[in-house]
Amino acid sequence: MTPDEAAKRFQRLLQTINRDLPTFIQERTAHNAVTFIEQRVQNTGRNYLGNPFRPYSTKPMLTSGTTEKSKAIWNQLASSKTRRKDLDWVTIKRRGKNIHLFELKGGYKEMRRREGLKTGHKDFWFTSMMWRGFGVKRVVRSKGKMVVTLGGRNSESQNKIDRNSDREGVNIINISDQELKMLAKQIDRQMQKYINKVGLS
Repeated sequence: MTPDEAAKRFQRLLQTINRDLPTFIQERTAHNAVTFIEQRVQNTGRNYLGNPFRPYSTKPMLTSGTTEKSKAIWNQLASSKTRRKDLDWVTIKRRGKNIHLFELKGGYKEMRRREGLKTGHKDFWFTSMMWRGFGVKRVVRSKGKMVVTLGGRNSESQNKIDRNSDREGVNIINISDQELKMLAKQIDRQMQKYINKVGLS
């Protein structure tokens, strides 16, 4: 290959990178980042530093048995007069109305167990609203740079992410160094395809 031909191929490589790589990052790499984070948190219960999230609370809690998160509790513990007599009840006033609640021993962890959900590690999954809304919020392109922002794509999802992050003391959707390295390797492989395509390999 002559120097002139090499220069032309290198110019084609730059054009290919400028044209195609941002799309690859936006459509593939960013979505792979979302998948990596979801799988790590849901499957292992660990944050981006590799540390486990705090365990689910076992502190006794009050419940009505009428919310989406407590229907199974009502059916199992309070669905008959006999069962209701065995429970510890508390009446609170809310907006001028008396609200009757009963104590669930074992707390939120017990609620999840009775709902058939994971309790061995925290996966931030109950209604699925937070994770269904989690994804690529925006991509900003500028000369030589792309900034991809992940988070809740609707206000309910983002609010849940924010509240859970505050309780944990760490952003629960941060990406780990290992995951970043895997994404970098994917980009490197794509770059090699571009190099091969223009005949510079």
